[in-house]
Amino acid sequence: MSLQVGLVAAPPPLPRGRCGRTSGARYVSGAVSSPVCLSLALFAGCVGLGCAGPLGAVLAVACVLGVGAHTSRYRRVRTYLDNQAVARARATRECQRLELLRQAGPARVGHYFELRALVEHIERLDATEAERFELQDLLDHFIRLAISHLRCVDALRFAVARSLPATPITGAVRSRLRGDILQRRIRHRDECTRRMEQLADELEATDELIRLIAQRVTCPEIDREPDREPDREPDREIDRRLWELDAVDAALDHLSA
Repeated sequence: MSLQVGLVAAPPPLPRGRCGRTSGARYVSGAVSSPVCLSLALFAGCVGLGCAGPLGAVLAVACVLGVGAHTSRYRRVRTYLDNQAVARARATRECQRLELLRQAGPARVGHYFELRALVEHIERLDATEAERFELQDLLDHFIRLAISHLRCVDALRFAVARSLPATPITGAVRSRLRGDILQRRIRHRDECTRRMEQLADELEATDELIRLIAQRVTCPEIDREPDREPDREPDREIDRRLWELDAVDAALDHLSA
């Protein structure tokens, strides 16, 4: 028996809120609580209050809200609500990132802004590639690495706060307990230094990966032909037109002869 392993096309997972029993209720609540529906309801309530008193205002607001709930059944409205939900989730995620990264200093924040601009550029050109490589999660990973690197820097600052020696002291310590504590501090300082170097390397690797994906997405793809040399691929279209010009010239020469 031989096993054949291949790739199969699987449907993408549905976003939350588009399936299940509560999806319709979520769309209704989103349509009713939208700024457009609330503004129209307020305007209708003012008009109803001026024309028929409080009862007219209540009826007008109820009618507008009912129309808003009814429009949640249309596909275009649901698409708009889904896009708004994604935009709100992304804005919340961005605020959390900046709140965490603000303590790392302006240089690290500027570095993050540069990477975020690259990710947005990739999403505009090819959203499929951005989703495949999970670039938003990669930005979250960059934030976690930056915060861990900052904590290592703080730990090293505490290590040198009392002029911690470079090597363990054996004869100059006043007691065995103090010598043991100094040895532990030195060992922890060395571990922090190694960990900080690893985190710095991971930060640089994340930066390089995002830039590599941006390069791959930005560069236009060229159709490859197996019988054509790689160095002549960019000249394929020019070669074809030159061949057509030669054919036309040959045909004209044949007619004139």
